[in-house]
Formats: sequence, C-alpha cells, structure tokens
Amino acid sequence: IMKKLLMVCISIVCCTFVVSANTSSERAIEGLKNFNLKPGTKFVIYAEDITIKMAKVNAKEFNRLTGHELITRESPFLEHRIKILQDAMGKRGTYDIVFLMTSWMGDFYNTGYLTPLTKWVNKYDPELDDMVAPFNKVWSSFANDVYGLPTDGDTWILYYRKDLFEDENEQKKFKQKYGYNLLTPRTWGEFNDIAEFFTRPSEGLYGATEWRVKGLTYPWFIQRLGSLGGNYFDKNMNAAINSAEGVRGLKDLKHMNKFMSRDVLSYGYVETLAAFSQGKAAMVITWPAAGKNFVDAKGSKVVGKVGYTTVPGYIVNGKLNPKTMNFAGYSLVVNSKSKKPKEAVYLVAQWLVSKEQMKRANMNLSGNTDVIRKSVFNDPEMRSIFEGADKYLDAQMANIAQGFPDLIIPGNGEYMQALEIEISRYMTDEIKSPKKALDNVAKKWDKITKKFGKEKQLKIYNALLDSYYN
Repeated sequence: IMKKLLMVCISIVCCTFVVSANTSSERAIEGLKNFNLKPGTKFVIYAEDITIKMAKVNAKEFNRLTGHELITRESPFLEHRIKILQDAMGKRGTYDIVFLMTSWMGDFYNTGYLTPLTKWVNKYDPELDDMVAPFNKVWSSFANDVYGLPTDGDTWILYYRKDLFEDENEQKKFKQKYGYNLLTPRTWGEFNDIAEFFTRPSEGLYGATEWRVKGLTYPWFIQRLGSLGGNYFDKNMNAAINSAEGVRGLKDLKHMNKFMSRDVLSYGYVETLAAFSQGKAAMVITWPAAGKNFVDAKGSKVVGKVGYTTVPGYIVNGKLNPKTMNFAGYSLVVNSKSKKPKEAVYLVAQWLVSKEQMKRANMNLSGNTDVIRKSVFNDPEMRSIFEGADKYLDAQMANIAQGFPDLIIPGNGEYMQALEIEISRYMTDEIKSPKKALDNVAKKWDKITKKFGKEKQLKIYNALLDSYYN
C-alpha cells in the first residue's frame, strides 16, 4: 500500500482493494467487465485535432477487447480549451474523457469539472512510477489528489541539419568567420552565430525557425528566462517576469527573428514543421513529435539528415545553465458530469495510458504523442522505429532532465494570455522596449494573483516547484 501511495505522490492513507492482473491494461479491461455495462456502450473522448490521434490509433483495439465503443471528438487547437469550458459551464457531460493540458488543471479544478482519481489509482494501479519524473507527479496531481493520467512527455528538442553541420566546406567557412568549430550549440550565443551563418534567403535557407504566432510563443521565452536564472514570481508571489533576466530573455528572443523567415510572426507548429521538413531551416526547437514527422518520406525532404540534441543555455555565474521548457503536456481527466459510471470511465482512461497503448501511439509516425513511459523509452522496437530513433529518444530524455516547469496554477490561461499579448506587441514593434512590455505583464499578473488570492496562489505555486524539483 505504501508503495502505491508514494507512486501517486500523495499523502492520503487508503486501504482500497487492489484488482489483481498482470498489467495496467489487463486490470483496466478486467475492471470494465465487472461493471456489466450494456454491450456497445459509447465512451466519448475529446482532444484537439492532432492529439486525438493517440485515441484513434487505439480505438479499434478497445472496441475489440471490450465490446464497447470509443468515440473520438476533436477541434482545432485554438478552440480546444473553449469547448471544454463550454462543457464545464453548461454541465452537459458532452465528453466522458478529456485530454486536458496540465497547465489548465487549476482552472478546471475550480469549475468542479474534474473527478478525483486517487482511490481508483490505488485500486487499479496505472503504473505511474513507470512514467518519467517529474511528469508522473506534476502532470497527475493537483491540490493533494490525483486528477489526471499523463499521456505526454512534452519537452523541446533542438533539431539540426546534420548534412549542413557536418559539411567540411561549411565547417571551414564557419571557423574562419567565428573563430571556433561548427558544432551543436551549447550556449545561446553559439546558437545565434550558427543561425546567422546559415541565414541565406537567396538560397531559400534560414538559420532557424520557431513559433512566433500570437497565442503560444511564451514557452520559447520562458525557457530563456529560466536559463538566465529568472522565474515567474518572487518568494512573496509578486510577479518577477519583468526582472533583468526576463528583459534580456525577451530581447534575445526577438533578436533571433532576424535569422528566420520574414513571415515568422505567423508561424505555429504546422508552419515550423513545414519549414524544417522542407529544408528551409538549419535548426528548430520544438516538440518531440516533430522528430517522427521529419522521417516521413511522403512529406519530408530531410529524411536521414536530422540530428537531435539539447536546448542551449546561458552562462550564469560562470556556469552553463541550460533549461528546456517542459511544456505542460496532456493528461486524461474524467468529466465529473459524465452520465456513465465514473469508475468505468476512469478504467477507459487507464487502458489508454497503459504501456501497450502508449507504445502504439508513440510509434505512430503521424501522431504527436510524446513518449512518457520509461518502458517505452527503453523498448528496443521503439528505439528502432526509424534510423536514429535511439539518439532522438536520448535527446528527449536529456531535455526533460534539464527542464523548466510550465506555470500550473489557477489562472494559468489569464496569466499566459496577458504575457502573450505583450510579447506580440513587442514583436510587432507596437512596444519598443522589452522592459516596458514585461512591466505591463507584471502589473496584469499581480492583479490576477490578487483576484485568485495571493496566499492561496503562493501555496499552490510553491507546491508546484517542490513537486517539480524535489
């Protein structure tokens, strides 16, 4: 019992009977059969239109094993949160299971949308200890209870063009210009030099490509903030986003735009993926899922030319301090308004995040589900799904190890919207000063914190940092 309590990272004593079966998947199926549900019972699962592939590739197997039906619903990413909010506010129970971005956990906890899962985690054991730390703790727990089953090991990987970096002529020219060897960048200074070197618009090549679309640029800024030694808030829960570290990080982020396509301010996931896969950029920092897309011969011109490494860092107090944004990936949550037995709905979620099903989703080259289970990281078949997959998975693990957390507290959406607005205004020159932009953010953040309750927010924020780093 104590082992399982430690596994789910909570301090609640529970004497729940544990269902016996060999695997998490088998326990879920055995538990579902015990409910004697009407054959063909439909379980509705919802996600944005790329992430939903994780459920789609497993739906047929679920239907075969259970005699029930997994129904998938989807929407574009920018509509995803809105539709969940509509379901929560209307108490409709439209969806039984939802792929919820973990950074939204606090907001949906406050609406009463989430069903606590602790007793079923202890009863059926989804093997959270097989999930990579700190995701197994941070992505699953909130307010001293378990509310989600993690599906995604979201972090960044620095992808680079091996054919360019290893070209002897390019290496010679680079050393002549910058005075050191052309290698994968360890520092942001080296990253900028390399990006500048490979920026050749007349050849249709740029040094890098990154997200700059209004709405989700903040992670690329936050990892720079963290690498400089900055943070979201100070010890008293006052906004620290406008610190000297924040100002430098934002200024450097905008400076990097010089080495990217002129229309980079419209670039999101699809655009950066296309630019790199079509050979138009020497480097890109983005999700692990992109690595699978880059080896798809149907849509990629860089098959066999891609290398994988860690995100660079700044030198702080004489030491390299690399930080990778460990973006708050998705967890499966059980809708508290679902009209089906909540325990049965939980079991469907547990089945989906089991080793076998996660492996199937992770091996889907057209999917975007990132490996989160240790057993899948180490699986020989997974490590050979394409040439270089072992190095790709090792790079993902290395980036997780140097991770910086997303802001998983109530009001996340409001905090990040305020940040995004000011980043966008700075990127488009509406605001000329990075300090002014971040001062605007800090004022808005302090108001948001006050609205939710400063002491309450500080407690949750400290708990986040404690669970992430300890």
